[in-house]
Amino acid sequence: MAIPSGSAVLAIFLPVVVAVLSHLIAKSPKGGSKLAKAICILASYITLFLVSSMIFAMQDGPVRVQLFTISLPTGIVNVGLYVDSLALVPAFLSSLFTALALTYNVYYLSPYNRAYNVGWEFNRSYSFILLFNGAMLGTLFSNSLLGLIIFWELVSVCSYVLISFWNEERFSLWAATKCFIMTHVGSLALLVATIIIYFITGTLEISELAQMIPLGAPAIPVIFPLLLIAALPKTVLFPLHTWLPDGTVAPTSATVVFHVCGFQTGIYMIIRFFSDVFHEHVISSVQMPLPLVFGNISVWSFVISLIGAITFIIGAVNGLVENDFKRIIAYGTISGLGCIIMAAGLTTPLSIVASLFLMISHALCFGLLFLCAGAVIYTTGKHNINEIGGLYQHMPITAFCCLIGIFTWSTVPLLSEFAGKYLLFHATINVQATLFTVVAFLGCVLNVAIAMRLMHSVFMKKSAESPFKLPVEDPPVAMLAPMVLMTIFLIVFGVAPTIPLSSLVIPAARDIGFPETVVVQWLIETPLGFWDPFVIVISIVGLFALFSSIILYLGKITVTYRKPPSEEAFKPFLCGEDISLLDCPKGNHFYHVLTKVMKVDVACEISNVDVAYNKLSKKFFDFCGKLLRLDIQQNYFVAFTSFIAGTIVVLLIAFLGG
Repeated sequence: MAIPSGSAVLAIFLPVVVAVLSHLIAKSPKGGSKLAKAICILASYITLFLVSSMIFAMQDGPVRVQLFTISLPTGIVNVGLYVDSLALVPAFLSSLFTALALTYNVYYLSPYNRAYNVGWEFNRSYSFILLFNGAMLGTLFSNSLLGLIIFWELVSVCSYVLISFWNEERFSLWAATKCFIMTHVGSLALLVATIIIYFITGTLEISELAQMIPLGAPAIPVIFPLLLIAALPKTVLFPLHTWLPDGTVAPTSATVVFHVCGFQTGIYMIIRFFSDVFHEHVISSVQMPLPLVFGNISVWSFVISLIGAITFIIGAVNGLVENDFKRIIAYGTISGLGCIIMAAGLTTPLSIVASLFLMISHALCFGLLFLCAGAVIYTTGKHNINEIGGLYQHMPITAFCCLIGIFTWSTVPLLSEFAGKYLLFHATINVQATLFTVVAFLGCVLNVAIAMRLMHSVFMKKSAESPFKLPVEDPPVAMLAPMVLMTIFLIVFGVAPTIPLSSLVIPAARDIGFPETVVVQWLIETPLGFWDPFVIVISIVGLFALFSSIILYLGKITVTYRKPPSEEAFKPFLCGEDISLLDCPKGNHFYHVLTKVMKVDVACEISNVDVAYNKLSKKFFDFCGKLLRLDIQQNYFVAFTSFIAGTIVVLLIAFLGG
């Protein structure tokens, strides 16, 4: 059964049209606000149904839809859609989280939320979350670079609007502007790459580019870096990653959408261009020296994986010293995205399967954690994990869901992230990339430390007096249902990873030209035995015993070396605490190693690229101030001289060019 062409078009434009009309509907005098919310939520579920139906209708291969043509002096540009299994993986995740986020939003942005002063009226978060999904699907389904640029820009605009939701707060506007600038650095790179590609090939259709650009073409060293830079801010890769933690100032329902769904456009773009369209160009480039260290991969594959590896570690290190609940999860998101790109950069069948599986697991895991963070903020009104503790007694369902998310983040067996990391390690070992294998192991250890700290500080830590003045309990069903659903997905995909593999991942790898036999061989018939029940049970018991021992031991230290409440109130569980507390006979434990030996705080300062960006912006501001001297009202002679000099230069260029 082939995909109906109308389904792809409707999936894109239904959210866009409803998002625009919802503001008009909300102005109706009687019940307009409720009706607008209901229509937005209904449209999100219809879009999810359309995308899901396309997944089941992919047996006959990809589908093409011709929308319209644009006549240019240099030729005709075809604008259409191209839907294959690779595009449907992020499309399904984006549509799913959009529907869940809008459902979650009904109570989260309501007078019951103790963190914000909001009412029941319709607000722009509903329309722009829906519009964000339409822009996402347009980006994923575009068959031409022109359509890709248009929807790519719309995603950035929606991110800006969602982050600036609390526009009366200066930090919200600052964070939104930062996101806008960084994402538009990528947009500019994509635009320049598109112009170069069009003048070389005479076409903007993505599927035809590989045939028009020969192997080893001189333009490749220019096009590839531009495409990579274009993907950096959307995938929040180093060094254009710092906007994401600041973006957590947005409401949690919006945060889930652009943190968990928005990154998929960057991953999709990297896989589409470097593992599909230009795959032969990538693997035929110069091979890396020292293959036992860097692996049997090309230079371009190494560059992509290296950027992912750096992001993997930097995100984890910064997450260790953060205290804001949502910012900790944001840094975990950055670290996880680095891991995904490290796998995708290897451009082998197994690495692509690993990256796609990790993309699914990562979205579910961190989507759940953001929803849990929103539930805690909704109930307690607090963001700082040092002001929260013992919530498992008051919010058992939220605590259980967060525990599953934490265990998934920690790569515990029988949960989805374990299957993804299993594939990642096989992919790095398969190409003999020792460097990336070591980075993967180190990143996993650091992420376990972040996850344990988060769970202990928010749900397990007990205090002499309750920090909450009002009763604390689990949020309403409309907020709990998305969390429970994500929890079920993480468990099911961990116990039975063949479900997402057979329905989403392997078809995507097959559609971009990777041999299915190789994929299946590595996934199902590995010498290590993919799912050995005995090994799994032993691993779970061992990890649970280790986790319990660390918690109990740290509890004893807290009791033995208790400080006055005024001093204890602002000391977090990990890395942010007063290091002098660890300088005692029983203080030489795991976190002492992190603070004293690994120098986490120093590493965070070194990796803080915002310092360089601030200096650069200051110099640019000073430069703009100097340009004001050319104002004809201030200095007529300088302005006139500059005009004459510029005219002479332009005439010389025209003369030499002629």
